[in-house]
Amino acid sequence: MTSGPDRRGAARGLSAVLAAGLLAAGCGGGDETTTTTASHGQAGNNGISAQEKRAATRRLQRELGGKGTVSRLKRGRGLPATHVRPAAIVPDAPGPFFSSDVIYPFTNGWQAGDKRSYTAIDAGANPANPSMGVLGIFRQDHIKVTQSQKVVNVPGAGTVRIVRAPEGAAVATSAQRTGDIEFVGSRGVRGTLHLSDDSVTISKRAGSAT
Repeated sequence: MTSGPDRRGAARGLSAVLAAGLLAAGCGGGDETTTTTASHGQAGNNGISAQEKRAATRRLQRELGGKGTVSRLKRGRGLPATHVRPAAIVPDAPGPFFSSDVIYPFTNGWQAGDKRSYTAIDAGANPANPSMGVLGIFRQDHIKVTQSQKVVNVPGAGTVRIVRAPEGAAVATSAQRTGDIEFVGSRGVRGTLHLSDDSVTISKRAGSAT
């Protein structure tokens, strides 16, 4: 989905809080959920003179609509997104937001975003242990300017694929908080990822007749 100029891009440039690279840490062979949060601080002056800073501030004020918006950015507060991203299953991984050291192969994913937040899921397997299905949850808060990642392991599932999930603009907010993401593994395991607490319920295990 396309739109006009994204004000969040300017926010990222000024605040320098969203790094270009994301988590590249692998997950082990256990069956517990692993959580890692990416934390990014603000940059220093980087040799920019006071005059250059004032000129950049004036440009931002013109582009973003006034002094109040720029002051908000300087206080470390972000800007809302310019559009809603409807909840939808994505044929490929949305980002992908996880390194191929953590999830590979990527099968598909899911995403949803409102003007305050964005949530995406990458589905696949643990490259170091192909019998371990993996669901990677990426969350971004546009206003607080934060990002987090969580790796959910599904032991014995094999490579997992999302087969059913909330869809549409009407659930872009609620699905991020309480959505149920149904998946199937290459070894016959079926289950549901609950975004309310990032837990997994298995409805069919490998080799089960039902």
